[in-house]
Amino acid sequence: MKLFFALLTFFGVINIFAAGPQAAGPDGDFIAQGEAPTDFSGATGRAVRWRVPLPSTGQGTPIVSGGRVFVTSHEPIKADAEFGRDILGLCFDAKSGKELWRRTIPGTRTTDLSSLFNDNTAATPVADGKRVVFTNVGGTIKCFDYDGNELWAHTWTPFGRHHARAHEPILHDGKVILMHAATYDLPVEATTKAGAKKYGREKPYWTHLRAYDLATGKLVWQAEAGTSVHAKSMIGKLPDGRRVILTGRGGGHQPPEEPYGMSLVDAANGKSIWDAVIEKYPCHQNTTFKKDAAYYFANGEHGVLDLATGKPRGKQSLVEGVTVTRWQDGKYVTLENQTVPKGRKSFTYFTNLIVGDYHYFRSHKGFLIGRVQLSTGKVEYLQVPAQVVRKKGRPDELLWDKHLPNDMKNADGFLATQDKRNAGSGWGHVTAAPPIVVGPRIYWPTMAGTVYVINWNAKTLDETALAALSDLGPAGETWSLSSLTYANGNLYARTLKELICFGD
Repeated sequence: MKLFFALLTFFGVINIFAAGPQAAGPDGDFIAQGEAPTDFSGATGRAVRWRVPLPSTGQGTPIVSGGRVFVTSHEPIKADAEFGRDILGLCFDAKSGKELWRRTIPGTRTTDLSSLFNDNTAATPVADGKRVVFTNVGGTIKCFDYDGNELWAHTWTPFGRHHARAHEPILHDGKVILMHAATYDLPVEATTKAGAKKYGREKPYWTHLRAYDLATGKLVWQAEAGTSVHAKSMIGKLPDGRRVILTGRGGGHQPPEEPYGMSLVDAANGKSIWDAVIEKYPCHQNTTFKKDAAYYFANGEHGVLDLATGKPRGKQSLVEGVTVTRWQDGKYVTLENQTVPKGRKSFTYFTNLIVGDYHYFRSHKGFLIGRVQLSTGKVEYLQVPAQVVRKKGRPDELLWDKHLPNDMKNADGFLATQDKRNAGSGWGHVTAAPPIVVGPRIYWPTMAGTVYVINWNAKTLDETALAALSDLGPAGETWSLSSLTYANGNLYARTLKELICFGD
């Protein structure tokens, strides 16, 4: 089936930022200026500059700094496998994809490979132009120079069964800001659900944001507020110029950190500026804020807090009185003042991002991309295909309410998981990769390898806003829980099987 919308191709304008040094981009908000490829395909090779196989499965986003690409991977497996512990920190040449070096980052806990929620590779590396920091969320941080020489290391024992897939390391003022429990003398059994339960919910077992000096590895501060393992904390500025971090507590499996809700933390010293209680706060979202307000999703509503005080400023229903553009009988139809079914959650986890006057997100079910206009409260939805099936020499096939189950095999042909849920579409109950914005477009990769490219400032969120349906590889053979990275006109992506550079 031919695409019914225009596929626009944009390539190669050099970005004013030379690199993507961390998962959230140069300014920590998942936004970069420039132009990136729009219509690309790992399945057919369209706009692929280079691609290289990876040793095994992994989830951390590739980052680009100093002409190098840094990414994590689990160690190679020699047969079908379910669990893994140690990971690799990998360095590639950004122009050619040639591997330059690899280093082992050992773990203190074993994890299920390719989990749709986390594994030990989940934290993205960070790099400051001289040093790169790899984190095994199973209990080890290692810092290297760009030639692969180890500079310092830090080891702990993670607490609890569910670990920090959500938090991404943050670069700030010569420090790397990570998250883990501050108790170091825990036995390995504390890394399991049953083993952790007997320790209770006391503060010594809480996880916190922790800032380490990049040059020495020394602890600089630990945040006063706790941060749940499900939270993705984000850094930004107050109107007075102070750098702050918005973080959260809550989510599934009753994390111990309380009260559930959000906290604003001073990025200079970790002290709390305010703590806000939000009933049934679903922590598995990007903690977004802009100018004088913080925004969140909870209980089927979009909420607003005053950024100076943490006090509530209002809520907007995400399910009633909304505008929906759906695919019906072979064409798109837009309907006003609609009620959409309230799913288990309001959104697919971590798919929310503020850009311009809009707070974008992907719905929990129904394959709907949504946005809330911050200035008016208007809520719009656009239905998109669940997956695009693309093969050379054949018309594209759009699957609207189903997808092809994934083979879950690594580059060597071995199964890198035993959890059947990992073959899902990447919508709903999954720790999804956050979108990124490059110039006028927002890019959403899914676990099944489809990438939705939206003109984020479109006047109406309908089919005209959909710039392209791109992909990271063949449908049914491509699995990814990693965001894209933008640098120098190129997009860098990783899947279970490979590392890919898309560009002119």
